[in-house]
Parts: sequence; C-alpha cells; structure tokens
Amino acid sequence: MSALKKEMRPIDVWGLALGAIIGWGCFVLPGSAFLPKAGPAGTAAGMLIGALLIVVIAISYGYLIRNFPKSGGEFVYTKEAIGKRNAFVCGWAMILAYWSLIPLNATALALISRYMFPGIIQQGLLYSVAGWDVYAGEVILASAAIIIMALLNIRGIKQAAWIQTAIALTLVGCILIVSFLVLGFSDWKNLTPGFPDGTNWWQGVFSIVAMAPWAFIGFDCIPQSAEEYNFSHKKSTGIMISAILVAAILYIAVCTVTAVGVEAWQDLLAQRHNWPTGYVVRNTLGLAGMIFLGIAMFCAVVSGMNAFYISTSRLMYAMAKEGSLPKWFGKLTPKYSTPRNAIIFTMVMSLFAPWFGREILIWIVDMTSVGAAIVFAYTTASAAIIARRQGNIRHMVFGVIGCIFSLFFLSLLIVPGMPGYLSFQSRVVLFAWIGIGLLFYLIIRKDYVKEQN
Repeated sequence: MSALKKEMRPIDVWGLALGAIIGWGCFVLPGSAFLPKAGPAGTAAGMLIGALLIVVIAISYGYLIRNFPKSGGEFVYTKEAIGKRNAFVCGWAMILAYWSLIPLNATALALISRYMFPGIIQQGLLYSVAGWDVYAGEVILASAAIIIMALLNIRGIKQAAWIQTAIALTLVGCILIVSFLVLGFSDWKNLTPGFPDGTNWWQGVFSIVAMAPWAFIGFDCIPQSAEEYNFSHKKSTGIMISAILVAAILYIAVCTVTAVGVEAWQDLLAQRHNWPTGYVVRNTLGLAGMIFLGIAMFCAVVSGMNAFYISTSRLMYAMAKEGSLPKWFGKLTPKYSTPRNAIIFTMVMSLFAPWFGREILIWIVDMTSVGAAIVFAYTTASAAIIARRQGNIRHMVFGVIGCIFSLFFLSLLIVPGMPGYLSFQSRVVLFAWIGIGLLFYLIIRKDYVKEQN
C-alpha cells in the first residue's frame, strides 16, 4: 500500500482532538498554575477568552483542510502559501511541540501512582533531577506506556482511532460526574475571592489567556490525519470548534472543583499539597471520587499520547514526502499503511525522557505555547494569503484576525513584563530548540530549497 487508509469517522476525529487537548495539565495545573495565577474567576474568564480566540483560528484551519486535505496540516499550508523555508520553520516547531507532549503524558502516570497507590511504583530510587526523585519503577511504567501506544499506532489508524474515541468519551463522563458531585456537596461561597489576593484581575485573566496555545494545542491534530477521513472535509470546522469549547468547559470544571471543595482555596495552595485537585476530591467524595478522577486522568494521559503519536508521525511522513526530512520517515508499512518508521523514531526519542524526571519536561512544556503560537500565526497567515488568491474575502478577514490573535499570544509569552513571560529555564530550552532546528536546516538547505521558486 502506498497511501494512508480512509478509516476515520467524525466521532474519531473529534475524540482525537479532545483527547489531544485534555491531558495531564487539566488535572495538575489547577493547583500549581491556574489558581495561583488567576483564581477561580480569573481562570474561567481566561479560559473562555482563550477558547474564543482559538475558535477564530480554527475557522482558518477548517478552510485550509477543505482546500488541502493532506497529512502534514500546517506544514503543507505554509509551503503552499509562503514557501519551503517558512514551512520548515513551521514544521520544526510542530514536531517539537507535539513530541514533547508524548513523554510528558507518559510520566504523568507516575503522579497518578504516587497519589493513588503510594509506594507501589516508587521502587528502586535512582537519583534526583531538579528536586524530582527518579525511580526505576516509574521509568519502567512510563516506558511501557510509550512502547504500547507506539505498537498500537503501528497496527493501524482504525484501531487507534476507535480506542481514542472510547477513551475521550470516558474522560468527559468521569470529569462531569466528579464535578457535579463536588459542586453538590460544597458551598459555592468557597469560590470567593475570585482572584488571588494582591493580583490585578486583568493580569490574572491574561496570564491564563497566554496559556491558551498550550491549553488548546491538540485541535490542530485534526489536519494531520486529513488523508484518513471517511467523510466530507467540510465537517472539520464544526468538529474542531466543538472540541475546543468542550475542552474549555472541562478545564474550568476541574479548576472550579479544586477551589470549591475547601473553605479557603488560597489556604489550600499555601499548604503545598502534592496534588491539590486530588486532595479536594478525596476529602469531598472519598475513594469513589478518587476512582472516577483517576480514570479520567488515566484516559487523558493515554488519549494525549495516542493523539500526539498520530499527529507527530503523520507530520513527519508529510515532511519526508516534501524532502524536509529523510525519505525513511515517509515509508508506510505494507500491511497497515501506517508511517511505522516515524512512529518508531518518535517512540525512541520519547523513551529518553522518563530518565530525566518531570521537572525538565515541564520546562519544555512551558515554551510549547511559543511553538504553538508560531504555528497558529503561520497557518492563519497562509489562510489569508490563499483566500486572497481565491477571492474569498470572508476567509481572508478571518485569517488576518486569527494571525493578529496568534501574534498577541506570542507577545504575552516573549515580551518581558507581560503576564505569560517565559521563565529563564524555558527560555534556555527555547533557544536550544531554535539552535537545533537551525543546525538541521543548514544540513538539508542545499537539497531542500533547490526547487524553491
């Protein structure tokens, strides 16, 4: 077989997007980032604003999917509209952003086990990295998850998509059950104050808005599998928008649960629990609540890994076909018609990460928003350029507005003094990322751009 199989249903694509958007961060960040930065009201407002801005960007994605129904998504769009050099920059940003989320989700399994099954997986202390103890048991657990998900994806998109859909629906159901129960047993007055003491409301809200490219990265997995749809590409816009809005509701729900389940959420944060959300759910609902929460988080981790395996491998497959990566990445398995080599490469690179602890990976994720914002800017600019060529004023306007929103996201992250300005460690990782990409480009430049017009 020389082509990808068309075996993805609309519900599969929706599950792919939602599963990619909702990962470990939905459960961990309410106590470590969302509430400390913005409080329950600021997080809700910031997530809603961020989701609406991302929806505008998603409209441009839907337009481009209809025009270029190919694997590779943003890389393909940028090449068609702006050229190969810019396409390489866009593709490089996407690979690093997507890849980093696979091992990050895998290592989140250690966090689940530490809280729900203390001492069982934490066997064979090896060393500490940035204050995080690395155990042999946790390395084995994360590595097993990485390998199993790789094998699942090699065996074909139909099987991977079916599992993704089931997991995504289970994820939504468990979060809603936990949220309704905690809200029913809690005093809603606990949500006051809406913002952290000493923080300006706008600063809190826009610190969350700045995280939107990271929080909602995943809806853009949909274009990566465009060659495998068994339905009209016209439906892709609605699928993306619904996934984004449902994800925003889930983020807000988990954050609200964390704040409402105690008398003073700021005191909860001051006590520095390992996992504030888990603490609140256990205190409010007991073991039954923790089981639902654990299932939801497990589903989020597995669906995130699966979605980014699919997206990373399809992107590398598309880039190999265009000559921006070695042709080895563009080979498909005869039996399953999947990009096995790209999947194996992604798996091998991911297997290094569990040995370095979670703190190092968090620095990578902190700057993933930068990569996502760059990709969004390229994509919306491409939509505006292509729509102008086609005389489509409506989508040209949407593209321009989306590009402005993307650059706004980027400014919140890289301009000193802005609410989302990257930490020093994240800036170091970002510059390393850029340096590796530049080196790689210099190696392939001669052959890669020789056909550039």
